[in-house]
Amino acid sequence: MRKERVLAGLALGLVVSLLLAACSGSTGENDHDAGNVTDGNADAGGDGPADEDLPVSGFKDPANWSAHAPTFTDQALSAKARGYYGAVFDGRYVYYVPCRNGNRTTDFHGVVLRFDTQADFTSDAAWDAYDAGDTLGDPARPTVGYAGGAFDGRHVYFAPYIDGSVRHARVLVYDTQGAGFTASSSWSAFDAGTLPGMPANSGYDGAVYDGQRYVYFVPYGDQSFAHGIALRYDTSAGLSSPASWELYDVGAIDGLVTKGYYGGTFDGRYLYFAPFSNGGDTFHGNVLRFDTRGGGFSSPDSWSAFDASSVDGLSTIGYKGAVFDGRYVTFVPFRDDLSSQHARVLRYDTTAAFDSAVSWSAADVPDVDGLVTKGYVGAEFDGRYVYFIPYQQDASPYGTFHANVLRFDTQGDFKARSAWSAFDAGETGGLKTKGMKYGCFDGSYVYFVPYNFNDDPANNGHMTYSRRAVRYRIDP
Repeated sequence: MRKERVLAGLALGLVVSLLLAACSGSTGENDHDAGNVTDGNADAGGDGPADEDLPVSGFKDPANWSAHAPTFTDQALSAKARGYYGAVFDGRYVYYVPCRNGNRTTDFHGVVLRFDTQADFTSDAAWDAYDAGDTLGDPARPTVGYAGGAFDGRHVYFAPYIDGSVRHARVLVYDTQGAGFTASSSWSAFDAGTLPGMPANSGYDGAVYDGQRYVYFVPYGDQSFAHGIALRYDTSAGLSSPASWELYDVGAIDGLVTKGYYGGTFDGRYLYFAPFSNGGDTFHGNVLRFDTRGGGFSSPDSWSAFDASSVDGLSTIGYKGAVFDGRYVTFVPFRDDLSSQHARVLRYDTTAAFDSAVSWSAADVPDVDGLVTKGYVGAEFDGRYVYFIPYQQDASPYGTFHANVLRFDTQGDFKARSAWSAFDAGETGGLKTKGMKYGCFDGSYVYFVPYNFNDDPANNGHMTYSRRAVRYRIDP
């Protein structure tokens, strides 16, 4: 059955590796012609370029899409519960990672949303909310403002991002075998900011579990600055013990500036960090890689970097997120300067040498199926297709948030337009659903995480935060 094949394919992709048993590779062309996609005839699984004479089915069938904004009787909780930045699947529940619900320098929150995948997506009864914002019990160190997360088979980890004007390193953890989702005893946190060598203004974006022992947090910083302090937690040790945590400065690897990363992925041996910005408006393409079978976290020999900023004649810089499909690591295109987004998808063939230019390819796909397809944050793989999570088409004057989901068929030719398709999910289930960040996959559904959208320039793009969750059914 398709669902079993999908679950097997996801295992090597890392997200829930303890729950899944095997992996399946993918096929595809790794040619190195110019990066622009062509009008080739590769099979795109029946959902190729739009054709008004063909019946709507599969990916482009609105019936396979749903959206819901759960309501809660607790009005104070309901007011906070919006603006999410990532999701984690634990085998039954999807956890939405809390980030921001208002002013970009003050209004951050810790209200975690949870959806029960065994219940009706559009029923409020399927949803729970818990405010974990005071898990440390210290008003000066709130557990708010997270970006991405990971699951190790028992615990859900939330990657620390920002609590206002300051980036922080307070890792939030939920024990799925604890007293229950809304029991405070099920929640804990560790302030990695107390570790020697951690900068006072830190901030991470994304967490990756290696399927065996460690959770890695991706070093980011902020658009105005960046850092390269990689953080690792040993899940076999105690959360509150400083000895369970390691820091290592990876800011200058192989002669490159390797700071400011945004999400990552794991291929079964190597961890990859998606290159974004190393400070200010300096966007980069210096992909960072860690060898989990190397000499150790703090060994220079375990780390390598490759300048992938100019692949196939394209400017391949500024990525937000990465995904592994069994053979290729795909980096998600977002922005190459402060005023514009891009659609230059970058891909690495893990069967070839990391430091060889021929191992890398790029495809520019800014206009698929009549839609503007650029500006994505994160991607998910379902065993055949890669889905790019839509966020923002441009940054000026106040940002055009969108919901044009981009999909790539890994059984097609990376450079052929027929391997690419797009669907506008901006009006789903009677809701306006735009501006999403990261997602997750549960074996049957791809989830798109609501962050913010804005149609009023007076809001400056930072006021209309949402909990309008969206999902797509892959095997109806």
